[in-house]
Amino acid sequence: MRVVQLLPGMNVGGVERGVVELSAALAAAGIDSVVLSRRGALCEQIIAGGGKHIIFDCGSKNLLTVPPRAWRLRALLKNVAPDIVHVRSRVPAWLLALAGGDFRVVSTYHGLYHVGRYSAQMTRADAVICPSQAAYDHIVKHYHT
Repeated sequence: MRVVQLLPGMNVGGVERGVVELSAALAAAGIDSVVLSRRGALCEQIIAGGGKHIIFDCGSKNLLTVPPRAWRLRALLKNVAPDIVHVRSRVPAWLLALAGGDFRVVSTYHGLYHVGRYSAQMTRADAVICPSQAAYDHIVKHYHT
């Protein structure tokens, strides 16, 4: 099994710490763990924990670069062949949706995002992880997920 996590960057923060910890746990369980993000201070921890890090810009909000990045993401994921893609924020969720592909998708809805189409993409997954009761209540109320 292979799990790919998509997030904007690997600098210090709660989301990033969770990515490092999940990557190490997956690797320890014999599951291939691949993280796609821009460079960041925590990239080496992914590798040290037994995972692989691939540098890919999944965080830019520049609309002019979205189509070519979605196309590159599609090609990259086709090559990596994940069983599950785990999106960790909204821009990666949108890029994955635009890239297409036949993947099982998990999202982690990390915060109480502004309600709207942009944030709704985080709820369009096979499974949505909520780190708190407040996040759970928020997505059930606003997105009926």
